[in-house]
Amino acid sequence: MQGYSNFNLQTILGKSIDEVDNVLLYKESHINRIEIPKRDGSLRHILAPSPELKFIQKSIYWRFFKRYKANEAAHGFVAKRGICTNADSHVGANCIGKIDIKNFFDSISEEHLKNCIFGNKHICRYCKNYERMMDGRCHPSLYYNKIKDFEFKCEEIKAVYIPEYCQKTGYQSLFNRIIDSCTYTGCTAQGFPTSPVIANIVMRGFDITMSKYCKENNIQYTRYADDLTFSSKEIDKEILQKKIQKKAYNLLRAYKFTANYKKTKWKSNKSRMKVCGIVVNVKKSLQKSEVKLFRAKVHHAIVKHADKTTRKHLRELKGWASYLMSVDHNKGKKYMTQLLDFEKLKFSGPVSVTI
Repeated sequence: MQGYSNFNLQTILGKSIDEVDNVLLYKESHINRIEIPKRDGSLRHILAPSPELKFIQKSIYWRFFKRYKANEAAHGFVAKRGICTNADSHVGANCIGKIDIKNFFDSISEEHLKNCIFGNKHICRYCKNYERMMDGRCHPSLYYNKIKDFEFKCEEIKAVYIPEYCQKTGYQSLFNRIIDSCTYTGCTAQGFPTSPVIANIVMRGFDITMSKYCKENNIQYTRYADDLTFSSKEIDKEILQKKIQKKAYNLLRAYKFTANYKKTKWKSNKSRMKVCGIVVNVKKSLQKSEVKLFRAKVHHAIVKHADKTTRKHLRELKGWASYLMSVDHNKGKKYMTQLLDFEKLKFSGPVSVTI
């Protein structure tokens, strides 16, 4: 018996079962490796999926993972949140602490995904046993146990946790295909469109526990991807570190993550406090040296070396101006207007940007 029809599988996966299985069988050939230099000189390894694999992953994102909600503390890869909303909670703090998770995406394993994937009742409506689940005889949550007692339980859990269940019964598993599509060598990967939302799902329990603890101690907590930020307006740096560091390290280990100890930092408001590149001592702002450098680049592009300015370089400058606008609207708007006027004058093309 099959819990999901072939039609429903195709609805969620975006392609027929045969097409999906063919891509997954030759997944290695559907991945392109890209290396991007980091500021410290090391390389960031990106796994870019082929158009076929990316189509499946995006379909899974929109029809499956999109229904999971990130915790309020999460600001990365969440609609209407970002680095600015992440910084808002820490403006004007007495002190701030930052903890980075080591090899974040590479640390999110298939086991993480298995533990988080069940419990999505929106997906269960596709299952032929949906009514039984609503009656309480089948429930999409973790009921895996040592004796493997799966009586009256979801076939998807049997498919995920019982070895060779699909081969023996012919069951077509949705969750196994989702896990296989969204992981590589047993982990999520930077470059897969599903990895960010999976990260927020996996970290939801951590965010809930950490937020509750911080609220009890008058501490603000936010997370942007693998960057954890803590601040307080009521206690000093030493107390903040004492209350948070050991607690956060232990909780990360409980969730099978490791802190990057070298990147852990604790600062008071006597020095510059930054959250994801945004200064938060008094108000949200960018470091003056960064703005001055950008101003010089704009001057070179539209005045000093205007004849050498290309569309590509102009797009890069407009992107940074847009970023500046998100932090300091008036200052960013000033440079964006200059760039738009120059673009219109030099390239005579239609320009439409909301400032």
